[in-house]
Amino acid sequence: MKIAIIGAGASGIIASLTAKRLNNNIHIDMFDANKSIGKKILASGNGRCNISNTNVSSENYIGENP
Repeated sequence: MKIAIIGAGASGIIASLTAKRLNNNIHIDMFDANKSIGKKILASGNGRCNISNTNVSSENYIGENP
C-alpha cells in the first residue's frame, strides 16, 4: 500500500508514524513546502521542539463548553 501525506509538520509526522506502526509494509511519501520536514517544530517550545503538552487533561484547559 502507498499513501501520501501532504504537510510534513507535527501532524504529518505523527500521521506517518501512526500509519507505519499500523502497517509496517506501507510506503509513505511526505510532501511539504519547506525543504526539510518538521522545520517549524524547531521554533516551538522556546527551542525545545515540543509538539504536545505534558499535562493533557480537561482540568488544564478552559473553554466555554465544559
